[in-house]
Amino acid sequence: ENPVGAIFERFPELNVRQIAKSMGINESLMQHYVKGVKRPSFDRAMEIENFLHNLGEELLKIKI
Repeated sequence: ENPVGAIFERFPELNVRQIAKSMGINESLMQHYVKGVKRPSFDRAMEIENFLHNLGEELLKIKI
């Protein structure tokens, strides 16, 4: 089970490199999380989850 990878597979419009950059996470480390080469710690996984939730909240505020 790779929950981080599953998120990026489910939402291919999310740019792994840009999210890592925005979070201040090393891009190659984030790629390792996505590919399942490494597992994030619980705290890191929560950081990623919270970042994505906050991104979603910001997207909901968009008015066109």
